[in-house]
Amino acid sequence: MADIDAKAQALSTARNRILQLQEQMTDKVLQMAAEVEKLMDVVPLSEAKAFLKARCNLPAIELSTYVGFAKTLKGSEDVLREARVSFPVVKALVSADPDARREILERMEIGARIDTKDVASIRRRLAAAKLTVVEALTAENKRIVAAVARKRVTQAISGFEASMAAFSDELRLHFRKGQTNRVVVLDGLRHQARRLLDEFDSLFGGEQPPLASLRHMSPQYRIAHAHHVLGDIATGRLSEIGPVQTSALQAVAGRARVSFDPRPRKPLAELTSLPFRPRVLELCAGGGGLALGLERAGFEHVALIEFNRHAAATLRKNRPNWNVVEADVRKVDFTRYRDQRIDLLTGGLPCTPYTTVGKRMGKQDENDLMMEGVRAVRDVAPKAFAFENVEGLLHSKHSDYVAALLRKFSKAGYVTDIHRINTRDYGLAQDRSRIMIVGFRKDLAGVFRTPPKFPGLATNMGDVLQDLMSANAWNGAEDWVRRMRERPEFDRFGNPIGVGALSDTIRGYQGSPKKGEARRALENGVSYAPPAKAAPTNEEASRQGFLPGLTNRMRARLQGFPDDWEFVGGLGAVANQIGNAVAPAVGQAVGLALVSALKGWDIDWEAMIGGAPSPGRVFVSAPPLDARTEVAVSNRFRKFEAQA
Repeated sequence: MADIDAKAQALSTARNRILQLQEQMTDKVLQMAAEVEKLMDVVPLSEAKAFLKARCNLPAIELSTYVGFAKTLKGSEDVLREARVSFPVVKALVSADPDARREILERMEIGARIDTKDVASIRRRLAAAKLTVVEALTAENKRIVAAVARKRVTQAISGFEASMAAFSDELRLHFRKGQTNRVVVLDGLRHQARRLLDEFDSLFGGEQPPLASLRHMSPQYRIAHAHHVLGDIATGRLSEIGPVQTSALQAVAGRARVSFDPRPRKPLAELTSLPFRPRVLELCAGGGGLALGLERAGFEHVALIEFNRHAAATLRKNRPNWNVVEADVRKVDFTRYRDQRIDLLTGGLPCTPYTTVGKRMGKQDENDLMMEGVRAVRDVAPKAFAFENVEGLLHSKHSDYVAALLRKFSKAGYVTDIHRINTRDYGLAQDRSRIMIVGFRKDLAGVFRTPPKFPGLATNMGDVLQDLMSANAWNGAEDWVRRMRERPEFDRFGNPIGVGALSDTIRGYQGSPKKGEARRALENGVSYAPPAKAAPTNEEASRQGFLPGLTNRMRARLQGFPDDWEFVGGLGAVANQIGNAVAPAVGQAVGLALVSALKGWDIDWEAMIGGAPSPGRVFVSAPPLDARTEVAVSNRFRKFEAQA
């Protein structure tokens, strides 16, 4: 027991001291940046750089970071200090593009631990996201060709090295038998030399410079020497060879490596035809927000699994043709779906273990179903998966859990990344930021790009809720709408993002607002919790401290549900379905991005998202995405299969 206590004390002391040192190092970096900025305010940039380098012995690699700090990271000192960032991370942030820098700072602000590897990963992902589908697929195809070429070259070199090693071994064997330092070149050896010379020329080129022009024993000299010796043996110019010649040949023999991939390759003729619509299996479907978005994106639901009876009833009521399975995902045998050609496995797995307003128990919360998502992916083997969750999952306290999650997906055969998406970027009057955990099977060449943002669709609470707020003839509705329409909005860093009030994140049923929500609701000009049972009246408005409340229909409108989407259950049950849902517009945007990656299509985003049905309109199922293109592509693929 004493040993355990001593170890625990040592670990605790070390942790506290290391955290203090990290904080001190971050402070030093920030202080240096501040001093460099002061100097540049007084003297020209070129003079400041010369002074810092000559008189302060500041290395050039550090100098550029401190000089660029004022232009890129000024104002973010508190976030950097709280995250205890190191100099390499600051350097990576300074050199990053604005979009990547903004996302990294946002992650740091919610507690995520970021290192240089994370910065590089985010920069690569956002850079890929700026490419069109055609550009992204072109880059991917070039990468594939280059990878295959490298593999073939590696295999060719390995085979050549093995042959050269065998040739050299045979020569050494003759040395041992003859007990001499020279070997007579027989016809069999000349034949082998001619064959090796052909391989040599294909790998290194047939024209080699004279040995006298090369530095002795340089790599170029060794290649050229081996080529000359092999050529002399093959042509008969050498009738005898000794240790000098064999050493020259051994220099390019290396160590024999023979690559062999035993996995069978499926013939082209056995590949299935392109399906007319991508098929999706959805877990924890809830009230149908994600399902509705995926339907708009062209997906066909194989099944929707939902445990809550009210939510399952909502799905059946609105889409009687959907296969709704009312079951606990922890008890579902997912292997039954393995042979049903599932393109996408998705779901809004419960996020309360990681939310910033809940108990934040993470993986110890009984409602954590993320690992059930891993099991489903492993058993179903879809082409891709996408799971929605809250930003809190990226908090540093959950980093070990996230790392384990990504390892399990990788072991199951998937390449996984985490993307952020906000409802305000898709025409909703709600500031709701979420993450999407997206993975593609490693044997597929799908190129997933985060869907683009649509600032032109920006709206506000006033315009969205105008008719619902005035439903009971509240005299103040018009003034409330005007204030909501004219109020400026800012992001978490205080940067302006537009004009027009946005709702706080719509959550499930609450008897009273959580910490901070009451203040934000007051700023939004509404009473956030509990849900109002009806639109405000003049009688209610006459009471001291009155604020209009949000009914469940208003909340559904802010989430982007169409007004004809009927929810089943009481006040609390319906509020939970709305608050826990993935906004349909987000589901559609992510769904289209997945379709683009799975099919290789170039999506007309303006037509698909810009023309999406607005809240209040009746949604009518549309034909599949560009049916003529789909049929043409499908026919071409069938013709290709027949020819194969």
